[in-house]
Amino acid sequence: MTRVLRLALQVAALALFWGAGAGLSALLGLPIPGPVVGMALLLLALRVGLVRAEWFEAGTGWLFRHMLLFFVPAAVGAVQYPELLGAEGLRVLAVVAASTVLVMVSTGCVVDWAAHTHRGVDR
Repeated sequence: MTRVLRLALQVAALALFWGAGAGLSALLGLPIPGPVVGMALLLLALRVGLVRAEWFEAGTGWLFRHMLLFFVPAAVGAVQYPELLGAEGLRVLAVVAASTVLVMVSTGCVVDWAAHTHRGVDR
């Protein structure tokens, strides 16, 4: 299978999990966003062995490498509201900075915990 086709199929498979999560969230009226439900479904499928992580390596790698492009529309949208960047700009900047640090620290802790747990090392 060619590299481009494999990449497209892997991204499409990830999009199917995203769509299934969005549909399930809407159908059940869950207060959780559909993409989060989709990632939970993917995690469940990985844990029970329905899919293997290797099946998504090229697609997830491509998405991570191009992740910045997904934030361009949000940045352009923010520029359309100068009041957010004016008096409220410092508050918004503080919230963004604090939440970024929080996400980075919590992700690091979870990855560290998962790596030690996976190797069988107890903390």
